[in-house]
Amino acid sequence: MRWLTRGRAALAGGTGASFTRGVAVLAGGAAAAQAINALVAPILTRLFTPGEIGQLGIYLAFVYVASVGLSLRYEQAVVAVPARPNAARLAVMSAALVPATSVLATVVLAALIVAGVGGFGELPLVAAAWAAIALVATGVFNVLRYWMVREHRFGVISQVVLAQSLGRAGTQVGFGFLALGLPGLLAGDLVGRLLGITRMFRNAGGEIRAQARQADRSMGSLAGSYLRFPLLGVPSSLINAAAFSLPVPLLAGTYGLAAAGFLALVQRVLGLPLSIIGASVADALHARMATYARERPDRAPSFFLRTGLGLLAIGLPIAAVVAVTGPGLFAFVFGSEWELAGRMAVAMTPWYLAALVVSPLSRVVLVFSGQAGKLIYDVLSLAAVVGAITLGRALALDLVTTVWLLSGLQTAAYAVYFGVLYRLVRLGSRRQAAAPAERLD
Repeated sequence: MRWLTRGRAALAGGTGASFTRGVAVLAGGAAAAQAINALVAPILTRLFTPGEIGQLGIYLAFVYVASVGLSLRYEQAVVAVPARPNAARLAVMSAALVPATSVLATVVLAALIVAGVGGFGELPLVAAAWAAIALVATGVFNVLRYWMVREHRFGVISQVVLAQSLGRAGTQVGFGFLALGLPGLLAGDLVGRLLGITRMFRNAGGEIRAQARQADRSMGSLAGSYLRFPLLGVPSSLINAAAFSLPVPLLAGTYGLAAAGFLALVQRVLGLPLSIIGASVADALHARMATYARERPDRAPSFFLRTGLGLLAIGLPIAAVVAVTGPGLFAFVFGSEWELAGRMAVAMTPWYLAALVVSPLSRVVLVFSGQAGKLIYDVLSLAAVVGAITLGRALALDLVTTVWLLSGLQTAAYAVYFGVLYRLVRLGSRRQAAAPAERLD
């Protein structure tokens, strides 16, 4: 793949070897963590029932969505603050928001469980207590992680991600052998999160406090200066997270816990290429596209298309293997009771192939200021989830047919997003070409 070779060379030559090493370290940690997840999955499917894994999927769906707004996205602004002491004070403020927002989120989860909304009624009420601790740990971890990104401590981030996966996997397998069911799965997830925050706090907690004491701006002043992060970032991120996570609880409410368990496993398996290949290409594309925007905007549209074709070429063989062998492969690897998950994987293959192609390309939103385009996709994606499952219930469709419908709508949403992104690149590159003086700044 010559396009990929050129992209990697451009990353090394165009943005500096230190950045390239940072990307490589982060990608290596992510790949190792995902490898652990892949290796432990066949063990977990034999130690826990589809219903128990479905309950975990519902629980994680809520935690994932809720964790988006725990610091009101101020944690992302930590990287952008020019002065290090002020960045540290903003990090302290971001972390201080977490307990209150976590309590609010926990109350919401408890209400969903008691009211039996969607599949949340399948969770025991005590899951809300587990979620409260998990959300606090996740919110503080995210703040510390962005501080580490600011400080370019990519090695620590990579080690922590790996330690989290090892701790989570080891604890869940151990509790699985003890036949603890859902509590064992929840405990394993919490162990992983606590390992992450403990290691991060040891590396950054003291220096953040020390730096924050030297800040020359108040928390209120910093919060006002970076108000666009909560105002623009939280709504878009919540919609995006909901679109990704809602299928699990919604399917549980319509087709039962086992269906949620099957979907959670399929998401875990099909998400591996997206987590490893997609993330690495996204970083390289981001760097190179930014260079083109500044120096050679005329090359940006063709680079966008070449990258998309290259990702499609990588994803098609993977999709073909899943499409041909899905049911038998899942039954062999994960156990015979997971054969239906393999049929669902076949249905979801177009969706995840589209995600592999389009998700890395979406980094152009950050280069050409196309947040409005991202919001279009977020809304379409959420509408596809709710619409497909609602229609499946109304027409009394079987599980696999509903998943086919969901996959088709999500694939269509990605196709629209691809068009929006390509148009953004074309228009943005023309604007850059027409303003050479700005590119030299």
